[in-house]
Amino acid sequence: MVDDLGKIPPKYRKQARITESDFSGDSKTTAVRIRNNQVLVPVSFSYRNTTVDAWMLLDTGASITTLSTTLANRLGIKPDSTQRRMAQVADGRVVQTFQAHVDNIAVGPKMKQSAEVSIMPSSGPDRSYDGLLGMNFLADFPHRLDMNRQLIEWQP
Repeated sequence: MVDDLGKIPPKYRKQARITESDFSGDSKTTAVRIRNNQVLVPVSFSYRNTTVDAWMLLDTGASITTLSTTLANRLGIKPDSTQRRMAQVADGRVVQTFQAHVDNIAVGPKMKQSAEVSIMPSSGPDRSYDGLLGMNFLADFPHRLDMNRQLIEWQP
């Protein structure tokens, strides 16, 4: 039994039975992981008939939620179905990215339909997260971050 459908592996979600005691949909918090002052958020992405759970870095400096190429591949987003764009990254470099739309992005009880995402090839060491959860999601859902309890508290 879980209190959040996002905790059920995607291949078993269709078998889930939702009851009042299992999931009310009114959850006001989402547990996060904090590592080295980085907030990692559990996020579910849906694209066509595929749902993938991922750990995303909460990044208020990212205007658009950004997926790693690995995560985009897991979702089945094909490069020829995207638009090429240039984007400036935190260190000032301008890099090529690919824009796409996913069916939805869900964090705990909050879901954004038809969300734009950026796909950015990564370089450097492997990261402990699958991309950046940006302001195109975060700005739609008022929240407060409780670093001590490692929670996002969703505001009404």
